[in-house]
Formats: sequence, C-alpha cells, structure tokens
Amino acid sequence: AVNQVLEEIPPDRVVFRVAQLARNPYRWRLVYAASATFGQTIRLTKSQTRLDTLPHAAAAGFWYLHQKEPEKAIEAFAVVRRLPYGEEIFALAQTLASFHNAKELATIANLELPPLPTQPLLRPTTWEAIKSLQRIIADIQMLQRSPSRSARSLALNRAQGEVKNILDNIETIPQAERELIKEIAQNWQQALLELTAEVGQINITEPVRNPYTIGDPVVGQKFVGREDIIRDLTELWILTDRPQSIVLYGHRRMGKTSILLNIANLLGAKVKLAYINLLRIGSNPQGVGEVLIAITDAIAKEVNLEPPADADLLDLPYRNFERYLNRVISNLDGSLIVALDEFEKIETLIANKKIPPDFMGFLRGMVQMSPKLAFALAGLHTLDEMTEDYFHPFFASIIPIRVGFLTLGATRQILANPGDEDFLLDYEPEALDRIYELTHGQPYLVQLAGFLLVRRYNELTFETGRPQKNIFTKEDVEAVIDNPDFYGHGRYYFTGVWDQAAQGAKGQQEILTALAPHPEGLTLAALGNATRIDSASLQAALETLDRHDVVKENDNRWQIAVELLRPWVANR
Repeated sequence: AVNQVLEEIPPDRVVFRVAQLARNPYRWRLVYAASATFGQTIRLTKSQTRLDTLPHAAAAGFWYLHQKEPEKAIEAFAVVRRLPYGEEIFALAQTLASFHNAKELATIANLELPPLPTQPLLRPTTWEAIKSLQRIIADIQMLQRSPSRSARSLALNRAQGEVKNILDNIETIPQAERELIKEIAQNWQQALLELTAEVGQINITEPVRNPYTIGDPVVGQKFVGREDIIRDLTELWILTDRPQSIVLYGHRRMGKTSILLNIANLLGAKVKLAYINLLRIGSNPQGVGEVLIAITDAIAKEVNLEPPADADLLDLPYRNFERYLNRVISNLDGSLIVALDEFEKIETLIANKKIPPDFMGFLRGMVQMSPKLAFALAGLHTLDEMTEDYFHPFFASIIPIRVGFLTLGATRQILANPGDEDFLLDYEPEALDRIYELTHGQPYLVQLAGFLLVRRYNELTFETGRPQKNIFTKEDVEAVIDNPDFYGHGRYYFTGVWDQAAQGAKGQQEILTALAPHPEGLTLAALGNATRIDSASLQAALETLDRHDVVKENDNRWQIAVELLRPWVANR
C-alpha cells in the first residue's frame, strides 16, 4: 500500500513526501518497506533496499540515516539529488558522514566546514545542530593551535557548551538522523572531556588589557582573514617570473593598509615591498620631486641602497629617480613591489597643479623598464573609476583586487581569538553572530565592537564594582551598540561612506536616505518611486554602491549592507 502511494507522487514532491513519512513514523520498518524489494515470500528480514526508483532511493536514504550508516545514505540520496530538497539531504548525509568518522580531536580539527543550504529548509532543526557542530570544530581548531592557555580554556568551555546544547535539544531533531547526531555529539564530548584537566580554568583579578585595534592598521598575529587576497598576491608576486601590478580597492577602513603591511612579511627574501602612504606627503609638496623623495626613501629602506639627494630629486625629479631605480634593479636578486597607499592623493595633487598630469604615465614607463618591478596601488576606486584620463596608462596592465567584508568565520576569529595570549574574555555564539549581523564583517566596526565590549567589562567590574561573567552575551553587544560612544567612534567609517556616495554616479545619497527607514529593503520599483530617479541613473548609482559594498541585493530587494549604517543615515 505504501509503495502504491509512493508511485503516484510527482517527482518534484518525492523528497518532501518521503521525508514526511520518515519524520516520526509509527514503525521504522514502514520506511524500510518503502525502500525494499520483496520476493514471493514477503519477509522483511530477507528484503533488500533498492535505488532504481526515486521514491525507493529517498526512502533508502532516510533508512540508512536511521541505521547510522551515512555513507550508504549518500549513495541513496545521490539518486534524488537533482529533485527539490534533494541537494539538501545529500549534503546532510555527506556532512554527517564526515562528522561521524571523526572521533579524535586532531581529526575533528581537520574537518572542512561544509556550506549550509539556503532557505527554505526541509530539516531546519537538524541544520541548527550542524551549525553547533561547526562551531565546535572551530573551537577545537583553536584548542589545537593556540599557544594561549586562556584562549584554549575559553574555546574548551564554548565547545562543551555547544555539545550540551545539542544533547539537551536532541528530541527536536527528526528521528532519521537523531541517533546519529547524538552519537557524534557524545563522541566529541568525550574527546573534549579528556582535555578539561589539562586546560584548566581562568580567573580574572585585574582589568583586561584591550587587544582590539580601532583606526590603526592591524599587523602580526592580530591580522586574520583575507586568505583569498593573500593567496592572490602570493600568486601574482611570488609564484611568477614577472610580478604583476595590482590595485587594491575598497571602502575606507576595510583593511587595505593592513593587507599591504602584512603581505610584506610573507613575501620571502627575494621579493621586496616598499610601502608609501601618500597622505603623509601633505597637500602642498614641492612638486613631483617631493613625491619621489618619499618613494625613494621607502625603497632605500628595503634594498639598503642610498637614495638620491633631496636636492637632486627636486631639481631633476624624473631623470634622477630613473637612474636610482636602474641601480636598484641591477642589484636586485628578486623583484620589487612599490606600494602606493591612498593613491587618489595623486589625483588631488594633479588637480591642484602640485604635480604634472604625466606622473602616472611616468610610473607606467618605470614598470615597462624592467620585469622585476611592479606597483601596488591601494585606494577607494578601481582605475577606470578615476575621473581623469591620466590614470589610463595603467589600465591594460593592472589587476583590480577588491577588499570587501570579512567572512563570518574571520569575524568570529578576530573577536574570540584576537592574537593576544593574555586575552581572558569570551563570547557566546549568539553574541558573535549578532556582531556579524550588525557589522556584516566590516573590519573597523568589528574591532570597534570588541574594543568597547572589553572597555565596558573593565568599567563595570573594576570601577563600579559590579562583577561580570567573563563571557559576552548578545545583551552585552546590544548595550555597547546602543551606547552613543559606538556611533561617536564609528563616525570615521560612516562619514567616509556618506562622503564617497557624493562622488561618481549621481543619486547615491538619495538611495541611502530612501533605504534607511527600511531594514527589510525596497524593491527596485519602490526605490525608484521613493527617490524619483530615472531608471538608468538609478541602476548606475546602485551598481556603484554595490561595487563599494554599501548596498546589497537580497531576494530582489535592495538593502544597506551594514545594518549599523542604516540608523546612522536615518538620523544624520
């Protein structure tokens, strides 16, 4: 009777209907019967599962999950993978199989975190449990790698709390995978218990030193994330015979300077990086010679070759710079990257007639002079967004690399393990998730949230005498965000976004003003009605804002990307 009903289900409903059958069945042999082939003598003990039809394969997959045989479930779910919800249950079986096979801490730490499926979900409570297991993996990785006893203690406490939460709520998970997840949690709990005595507990008896950096570049162990950009720069500068010129572009306080300062320590002996912040030149230099003095001073520091005299560069800047660069290149065993941070300063200096318009063309000529030389420009824009054509010489030869938001994983790592061996505070998972929701991984705002949380903890504990737990909660995050200090410090990011929206495509500020009252966002049509901007101009402005990580499109609705920016715009 069950098989007769299953045969009548349309293919696009197969996974959903079989999942209903397997959610809390009267008897699990019923699910087995739906997956089996019977001989003339109908005896369940002699039947075998079959995968030759979609309903039988789906039923077999759930049966094997119930039997705690996720590898066989993978094979069964592969048959229905292309159906609605099929990819979800296939990924579920794969994830549980890898988690089930990992029982030792070292093995758990090496598990790769699988991507979570998007809504709507067939098994939402199961995926919540898997999220908890993913957080346990991240904490076990910290336990394995961190030299700090306090960081390891906090990670152990977090992981044990996650395991307990899974086991306390195990009855909310569908029966098919319930026992499998329970066994995984218990295995990992046992592995963690063996570390409890070794790691120990931490007591805080004096104010905690604040490890978070706001405003200044982040260097050394505190620099985390950006693995994709570091990998790209490594390929372009190290794994090649000829280094490639690049432009790092992104909004202010996205971490471009931190990337340049940290990549310099990873390039090896044969690749030198000379870093120049063009803002330090000032607004009234003595011509192009003063710009080249700053560049030669930075190069000299890296290659140990005396730069030209200032008077020579002020007198004949191009000729003497070229001569010096030729000497540098002839003495190089490898290659040289000249990094110009805040390169839009060049456009300002040209516009104010402080340096000649042919300056960028001259730099391009220097690159063509030798395969050992490349430039790294860091700023708000790609070169094709610059307003003047004197940047065009670089267009054909420079690779743009976008510096956007941090991932959730990198955000969690920055906050929970800020590269400080003596950091004694911790975060509940919900607190970490809330910070990411509010900041969208904007590096400056992430660091600011952590900085203000530590400052608040020290004030409450050691100044007002109100002892606090050494673990930040979601409520602590809300208290910090609601404090006027947050927006006072955050104005450097907020005003930077707002001021940049006044440049380039018209209508950007009008769009932000229209979106500010709507956390759920607006459709394109509603946004057009609210701003009264014509369709072509609206699209151009949205593309600019999207490229600069100011807005995002989600389910055909446009939203301000960083939630914390939205009330700032609304109240400005």
